[in-house]
Amino acid sequence: QNDPDQTNKTSQVTPPAHIPEPIRWRILIVLLAVIFMSLVGVSIVNVALPSIQSNLGASRSDLQWVLSGYALTFGVVLVAAGRAGDIVGRGGIFILGLVIFTASSVAAGFAPDARWLNAARFMQGLGSGLINPQGLGMIQQYFHGRERGRAFGYLGSTVGVSVAIGPVIGGLLIEFAGPEIGWRLTFLINVP
Repeated sequence: QNDPDQTNKTSQVTPPAHIPEPIRWRILIVLLAVIFMSLVGVSIVNVALPSIQSNLGASRSDLQWVLSGYALTFGVVLVAAGRAGDIVGRGGIFILGLVIFTASSVAAGFAPDARWLNAARFMQGLGSGLINPQGLGMIQQYFHGRERGRAFGYLGSTVGVSVAIGPVIGGLLIEFAGPEIGWRLTFLINVP
């Protein structure tokens, strides 16, 4: 006969192996840097819209999709991506999201027309939607107790600063490089 206590012990999920403290904090720095850039992508484009309109001959509808396409795919993918990370592992989905986000940033930066730009923005949102829930899950996985609270505090600060500073960075890029190239840099800044 099966011992009920033995069955419960084997069915419990074992926590991941302990990761030394310096490595956890380095993981957090990488997570926060990537999340920062993906969320800057939400607001940096706001100041670039007039330049995009004049350089690509974009309509008002096109410009609306430049903003909404990113946010829409980002929001739609979040929950499913979080669950997928729970099932197949967060690291692989995080890297996939990063590759999609970076490649679509390059595509947006070199967009020849508004349609191309909007397709790239949809893909950027997809990549960002894959990245962000994995970051939350990895913080939960690697940090415990007070350290988890500190890590989530850093995440909250990163989220707030990234969305607020996006238009400032976009404005500086357009001022520095001019309206013809500056709007492209608002997307290409994600590549490094």
